[in-house]
Amino acid sequence: MKSILGYLSKNRTAYLFILPGTIIIILLIIYPIIQSVVMSFTDWYLLSYKPGHPFVGLANYQEVFSMSQFQKVLIVTALYTILGVIGKMYAGLGVALLLNREFAGRGIARAIMVIPWAMPTLVVCIVFRVALDPAFGLINSILLDLNIVNKSVNFLLQPDLALISVIIIAIWRYFPFVALMLLAALQGIPKELYEAASIDGAGIWKRFIYITRPLLRPVWTIVLILQIVWTAKEFELVYLITRGGPDFSTELMGLDIYLNAFQFYKLGTASAEGMFLVAFSIIFTVIYIKRMERNA
Repeated sequence: MKSILGYLSKNRTAYLFILPGTIIIILLIIYPIIQSVVMSFTDWYLLSYKPGHPFVGLANYQEVFSMSQFQKVLIVTALYTILGVIGKMYAGLGVALLLNREFAGRGIARAIMVIPWAMPTLVVCIVFRVALDPAFGLINSILLDLNIVNKSVNFLLQPDLALISVIIIAIWRYFPFVALMLLAALQGIPKELYEAASIDGAGIWKRFIYITRPLLRPVWTIVLILQIVWTAKEFELVYLITRGGPDFSTELMGLDIYLNAFQFYKLGTASAEGMFLVAFSIIFTVIYIKRMERNA
């Protein structure tokens, strides 16, 4: 006990520095997570308040499984996450590789690349809703002028097209973050490695495979994990563009949790579904990390 107190006293200044951040993390992250877990096992239906919120066991989880749209929500969330993450990562990688090369106006190009990510989500959604409008949208005008389609297409009212449209918008909106992180990593790779490889006769592809890819892997893994978690819990972009329609074709789990909590006032059910979302994100992340370890 004395050794512990002595250690704490010796490092008191360091602990005082980290104390504010620790308190914020406990109050804003750890406590809400614990509270959500507790709520998922209790009766939190706001329209029929019961004192003390009685323990209901797995009833909320059973209700989640019994929801008619839950299976479709899972499939849509999985498709949105897989296709969205792949699109963001490889679009970001391609742009980062291009912007890592020296050319006139590179600084301006880098600044322009950040615009989609810097724009407020509400503005992005309004722009694309107008662009995809079947009556006066720019996308339909281009498709009609090029004779790709014979009549206007209502992208947001056709289930398959609505999901594809939302995924493409999400890729355009978020790929700059990936590009920035990968570009920063590329800037840290010594140019001497590429020069030595070129002298040995290595082409662009071999330089990428044997130099760029291995040195980029740590940053790539971190960014990929972040994108999996962020994409799986996406809410605002889908809510503002389609609100989950048509026919649940774009209803992600994050949106379904919001509707259960704040439209149907079933906080217990929403918390239970939130636990599924956490598990969903962890499973995707663990699968990728294990695959990376096998390929390392």
